[in-house]
Amino acid sequence: MINKLPLLIFSFIGGLLGAFGGVENTSKVWRRLGIPLLITLSALCIMRNWWVLSIMSMSGVFTIGYGLPCFYPGWEDKGSKLGQFWYYTVLKRGYNETKTNFLANILTRTTVGLLIGISVISIPILKGNWLIWGLCSLGIIGVFSFISWKDLNTFKIFKKDLLWSEFITYSITTLLIGVMLI
Repeated sequence: MINKLPLLIFSFIGGLLGAFGGVENTSKVWRRLGIPLLITLSALCIMRNWWVLSIMSMSGVFTIGYGLPCFYPGWEDKGSKLGQFWYYTVLKRGYNETKTNFLANILTRTTVGLLIGISVISIPILKGNWLIWGLCSLGIIGVFSFISWKDLNTFKIFKKDLLWSEFITYSITTLLIGVMLI
């Protein structure tokens, strides 16, 4: 029987790092380096193979960003390069602004989820658990595609207002990678 408490603590820490890295006036390093380090060091302890250091490539995935262009007065933002790519690709299809934002959000976040799955590919290569990797990667893609951009309010911790959507997204992502490791 697997002890679930360490896995829950692991996913809770990952969720906090992800949400904390998204707070205004807080360094994105919490997310960009914190989560990959947490996962890589855990994988190194569990699997005892230097190839798992490739998981640190997830840090690059987190620097891509997933913001969409915004043109509202006072809120103008160019968005990330990935967000711009999907926004303008969808816009060319002739959709209205609401549908363009909806589809571009899903496609942008799906791409990030897919890249996270690829960044942990050393796990199934070393363990041979391709089915678990595939199912967990689909879960990661799903949580990024359909939860990460939703407005689910905030909660306060360490005197910061963290987004539930980010906490849930990064907790589930870390949990599913933890499942791949055990």
